Amino acid sequence: MNILIAGAGAVGGYYGAMLHKAGHKVSYLVTSRSYALIHDKGLTIKSKGEVWIFRPDVSTNPETLTPCDLIIIAVKRNDTEKVLDTLQPVINKDTVILPLQNGVDSEEEILRRLPDSKVLGGIAFIGARLEETGVVVHEGAGSLSIGELDGTESELVQMIIKMFKDAGVPTRLSRDIYKGKWQKLCWNTVFNPLSVIMNGKIGYILDSKDAIDVAYRIFHEIRAVAEKKGILIDEGLLDEHIKVTQNLRGFYTSMYEDFKKGKPTEIDYFNGYVCREGKKLNVPTPVNSTVTSLVKAILSSQASDY
Repeated sequence: MNILIAGAGAVGGYYGAMLHKAGHKVSYLVTSRSYALIHDKGLTIKSKGEVWIFRPDVSTNPETLTPCDLIIIAVKRNDTEKVLDTLQPVINKDTVILPLQNGVDSEEEILRRLPDSKVLGGIAFIGARLEETGVVVHEGAGSLSIGELDGTESELVQMIIKMFKDAGVPTRLSRDIYKGKWQKLCWNTVFNPLSVIMNGKIGYILDSKDAIDVAYRIFHEIRAVAEKKGILIDEGLLDEHIKVTQNLRGFYTSMYEDFKKGKPTEIDYFNGYVCREGKKLNVPTPVNSTVTSLVKAILSSQASDY
């Protein structure tokens, strides 16, 4: 399969490397800043004590990377619109698009812009970070959930799942991809912004009774918004998230990594999204609103320091 990945960061870099090792043709749409480094040095993957380098085709122009059967969107959620503008000329009715992004509305954004395209839903569960441009450090997990947006088990989704499984990526079928994305949002809206506010590792949050209290307040608001949208989130989900996250105490969240590098964060697609949806549905979200404002205030003060 010819696969074009938009974004050669931690997520796109890791999954692309796995697919390449399995024999698929993998190319990358990258920024002009990343192009020279990856073109000259390739992508380096550090995973479980192993280091390997592969040299995919890279370009800032998708028309030089076609034809492609599958496009994986692996940029930060705030870069989606810009990437879709760039990709639009090479997408046709036979192109499959699989976003592997945080947030819950990537698929909606793609279909709004490209209503005739074939879009699958995807959720990546991976601990990976970009050490520097072209160097991905895979620290844990790496599994995927993939599904049709209507919950059916099509031949297409079966084929894509098999492709990832054959590449050594644990992948399962999701019959309710939107619920799965909201469940992951419940983790992202807690640990990502609180790590920025507390300026530290995930363990800082887990060890603070006050932070955990805020976490539950964030979570209960999200449950209320989701329920209004017809998505039922189990009351014990955050308990499960906290239990599993004990294994990640020494890690930094992706939002914290962006914050420390002075990059834009995805706060508007995490807690900010919850606030916007809550306003539409007349569901109060004061804690999520406060958390969003605090993260933005911290980012603003950081920018003014440079």
